[in-house]
Amino acid sequence: MQNIKLSYTISILFLLLIVFTHPADAVIGAVEDGLVAYWSFDQGTVQIQKHAEDIFSGLKAVVDGDPELAPAADCAVGECILLDGVDDYLLVEDSDPPKIDRDWDEITLECWVKINALDDSWNRIISLDDMPANTKVVTLYYDDDDNRHGFFVKVDDKATQAGQHLIQEDIPLNEWLHIVGTYDGSNVNYYVNGKLAIGHKVAGGKIPKGGLLLGIGDRSDGVNADAIQGYIDEFRIYDRALTAGEVQKNMRAEGLDVSPTSNHLSVTWGQIKAKRR
Repeated sequence: MQNIKLSYTISILFLLLIVFTHPADAVIGAVEDGLVAYWSFDQGTVQIQKHAEDIFSGLKAVVDGDPELAPAADCAVGECILLDGVDDYLLVEDSDPPKIDRDWDEITLECWVKINALDDSWNRIISLDDMPANTKVVTLYYDDDDNRHGFFVKVDDKATQAGQHLIQEDIPLNEWLHIVGTYDGSNVNYYVNGKLAIGHKVAGGKIPKGGLLLGIGDRSDGVNADAIQGYIDEFRIYDRALTAGEVQKNMRAEGLDVSPTSNHLSVTWGQIKAKRR
């Protein structure tokens, strides 16, 4: 009888331990395997007209134009940036050794976005490219002129065919979308709100280093030809293709599981792990 009571007591204690160490509203951290950079755009990581800081590895994104730091109530997770579609965009300053201008055997681009208006042109939400040469392009974008949106990949003479490989409708307006593009050297997948929306193949192999720059809210050469009008939040870039399950996890994420190690940061870990609004 004593053994039964002891076993019962241990079981109750074990259940209580699970409940108190894993509360129902526990913060879900984003996938870190292969993570190269992460812009949360939370307050303290953005200095308007100066730079926005990658809170994972310390890369700087130089702010061009006059974007707004939007309050958490208007954003997906914590604060975010609002771009005007005219001359607002961010250009990432690379590190040494380079994290951006390097060989990419695989890549994932991911962010939350809320588009406010269309303007009859290409619009690059996130773009890794060698513009103006235009021989290497990996971009999450929408094209109001042809009513399309998706994940476009170009490696030398191998490229996404817009009429076949993109969503053939305008990107939804005035709603938050979690969008992810993955490329494994051949397969290109585009996820919207955690679900695979469309996929195709680009037999281009790796994206070779040389002239690659990363633009946020426009193409990387900053000619304001492809600028978006809307909000961007929680941008992450990986050096591998995330799985469907990892994409779904990241859609629910509200930060990372552990504190970043960069000594460049001016924010606290409590600020980084902002609750979803």
